[in-house]
Amino acid sequence: MKNRLFLLIPALLTSGAFAQKPASSVRFHAEVGALASSARQTPFWLRANQYGTVPSIGPLGTLRLGSSGRFQADSTRRRWYAGYGVELVGNAGPQRRLLLPEAYAKAGYGPIELMIGRRKEVMSLVDSSLSSGSYAWSGNALPIPKIQIGTSGFTPLKFTGGLIAVHAFLAHGRFADTDSIKNSYLHQKAIYGRLGKPHWKVKLYGGVLHNAQWGGRSDYLDQVVSRNGQLPSSFRDYVSVMLAKQPDRPEGYSKFDSVNRVGNHVGSIDVGMEVQLTRWSLLGYYQHPFEDKSGFAFKNLPDGLYGISLKRRGSLPSASFRIRRLLFEYLTTMSQTGSTVRIGSRLYEGIDDYFNNFQYIDGWTYYRRALGTPFLTPRQEIDPSLRNVPGGPKLTFVNNRVQLLHVGLAGSIASGIEWQTRLSYSRNLGLFRNPFKRKVGEFSGIVELKRPIGWLGGAEVRTAFAVDQGGLLPNSVGGWISLRKTW
Repeated sequence: MKNRLFLLIPALLTSGAFAQKPASSVRFHAEVGALASSARQTPFWLRANQYGTVPSIGPLGTLRLGSSGRFQADSTRRRWYAGYGVELVGNAGPQRRLLLPEAYAKAGYGPIELMIGRRKEVMSLVDSSLSSGSYAWSGNALPIPKIQIGTSGFTPLKFTGGLIAVHAFLAHGRFADTDSIKNSYLHQKAIYGRLGKPHWKVKLYGGVLHNAQWGGRSDYLDQVVSRNGQLPSSFRDYVSVMLAKQPDRPEGYSKFDSVNRVGNHVGSIDVGMEVQLTRWSLLGYYQHPFEDKSGFAFKNLPDGLYGISLKRRGSLPSASFRIRRLLFEYLTTMSQTGSTVRIGSRLYEGIDDYFNNFQYIDGWTYYRRALGTPFLTPRQEIDPSLRNVPGGPKLTFVNNRVQLLHVGLAGSIASGIEWQTRLSYSRNLGLFRNPFKRKVGEFSGIVELKRPIGWLGGAEVRTAFAVDQGGLLPNSVGGWISLRKTW
């Protein structure tokens, strides 16, 4: 369905080492495809983590055109470069739309890069090729337009002799206006470190990804959570968002802002280890979620995404069945620092209520899709019988207490055919505020094939078969087929 990269850190698109000779490259791609399913709703793994390009309602016909390029003239030996990426997606069907999931320009000098626009990204320590989805920023929604400055990969610190390398960035973006909120912004930053030189067999990783939605105005908010519908939007408030701190003075702020932080914060603290074995590369990682100070203080343990990924090293015979990648993940969001809230009576409060927010009532979404893991589900995606569970407020995410087991495999068989599969089983409890009457189980699986063909001077046929079975989503089976040409 989409090209996935084996990523160790957010937006690790290059190694950070650039050629000294003049270099440029431009690529184009075109793809035409179709999707159909037995139910009105598209099966989970045909639409999840697809950057919002596959609609939730089928059937679907799609045309995709894109190009990317990198240009570098290094006659001055100063290592300046520039690049771009653009993709246009036209969908025909019940939810027909013309989308621009990628449209960006970038320029860099050495390891430092400036990017403006909308770019496909998966963030945090993760094997994005087979993952269930990073906790806070998974590639499930249409990318948010932003301006970003940072390193283009891990950059060794010279004074450590290359023992320590750092990847970091800072970004400012803008959310699209909705009926619920207008003129709100994205603040995003991350810093990751690597201990170990690139050729070492064992390397350690750690870092923090911090996202926040802030500012804006809503006509749906009362005086408890806003000031006449206005949310904090000044430069001073931006500084508070960057530092994730409470307002210095309660005057001029709503009661909600005074006892919380300015903005809706979602992030993760990540640790990982990479080990080079004889025939395999092993990556182990843990993403720890936080949305307030209790999460940052690890009071919501053991919540988070745990993963082990194995990637085959070296080439393998193409005439045999081979497994090239293997992934196991476990996600739990059951703790949320407990089931009670008593503001002012204790240091750390419970009901972290992941991805929900009483000011930004669309929750942690963009164009109605979760920005983080797709296994925390918005109201419109689940079975109608579970959408309006009595007992609490009607929030966007009606299921954020989840336990997930996820397996991914990828490999190749004869004639250059590549395959991959993702199999996921979740147990879903709804919310602390609105629990389901019972634990709801759900299985979602997909098998994907890519086969090169001789048409058009060399193209690729892509097919996929997916199934949903359980009590959370509508039961369905569905398929995808497309023809893709790259040159």
